[in-house]
Amino acid sequence: MATPQPTTLDMTLDGRPSRFVLGALTPAAVAEFGDPATAVCMIDETVVQRQPQLSQAWSATPASGRTLTLPGGESVKSMAQLEHVYQWLAEQKVNRDQMIIGIGGGTVLDLVGLAAATWKRGVNFVAVPTTLLAMVDAAIGGKTAINTAGLKNPVGVFHPATGILADCDFLTSLSRDAWRDGLAEMIKTALIGDPRLFQELHDQRETLTKILGPDSTPETAPAIAGAAPWKDWIARAAAVKADVVNRDFREQGPRRALNLGHTLGHVIEASSHQTDDPLSHGAAVAIGMAFVFQLATERGQCPAETTAQVMSLLSACGLPTSYHRLEESELQRLLQSDKKASSQAGVRWVLPKDIGQMDLDGQVTLNEIKNWLD
Repeated sequence: MATPQPTTLDMTLDGRPSRFVLGALTPAAVAEFGDPATAVCMIDETVVQRQPQLSQAWSATPASGRTLTLPGGESVKSMAQLEHVYQWLAEQKVNRDQMIIGIGGGTVLDLVGLAAATWKRGVNFVAVPTTLLAMVDAAIGGKTAINTAGLKNPVGVFHPATGILADCDFLTSLSRDAWRDGLAEMIKTALIGDPRLFQELHDQRETLTKILGPDSTPETAPAIAGAAPWKDWIARAAAVKADVVNRDFREQGPRRALNLGHTLGHVIEASSHQTDDPLSHGAAVAIGMAFVFQLATERGQCPAETTAQVMSLLSACGLPTSYHRLEESELQRLLQSDKKASSQAGVRWVLPKDIGQMDLDGQVTLNEIKNWLD
């Protein structure tokens, strides 16, 4: 049987080519973007643990002896881990004409991308996303960042990967929670740019509830990968994001739509990480989307039927749609520190008018947030 042809999406970001490739991860695929003989690699330890076949395949590549393993999860996005990466790059004597390969979920790619952007004032970066969230969102568009000062992503730069190599075989090892996180971003992307994809997801609620709903367990479930047309959905979600960032790399206009659900979501995520029950990024974004859709409907700006569909789909995926543990002082502090805020306009919210129609300059009062949280 012939090997399926990969799906490719070409972008020009800040004058530089960036290509998304949805297909098998091979040494030849990596070599399209730089010299593997001089490459260094940083890999999420979860991938090493859950994907032993990758470790075996990678051992045959020239970069195998120059690989740094990093912890996954939000805690890797820290100043301490960034310094650790810099020390390792210095030990490896990495120069500007070499290639840094990042393999992992969105948090590892955020860290490695920032290191690549700043080491020697910029080194070629190739991203290998291994989670659904990273494939449809985090790896595409060149945003890199770490967390500090109790804030989400305040330190970062734009540094697009020359190649984003997404291999669906990685998804067979994801936990149900990781699938849910990715679906939150996939739903967001469909809502802003692909109404037909949203309708397909909504029509598949019964299947999604069965494999990811609130009554399913958070254990690894390889069967999830065969339960839905994930490759098609990933390709379509990635196409939406690629189109948006290609038109507005620096987030001066249309790219702000990608922040749907993220303004309150980032506040809740950052706040929860100061507690014993931290929320994942996808869960926080789901809550943020639930808030803006319900608020827009209460204002008469978004049809109630649309909001009902969004809430139904989020719930079918086992994603949360409410949150109550947030002090007013913490809410104000985190909102005021939103990295996307303008000194003139303040925090600009993405508020839905309908599927595929967003107000990019929405305003939300503190009382509206408090009333919803209560």
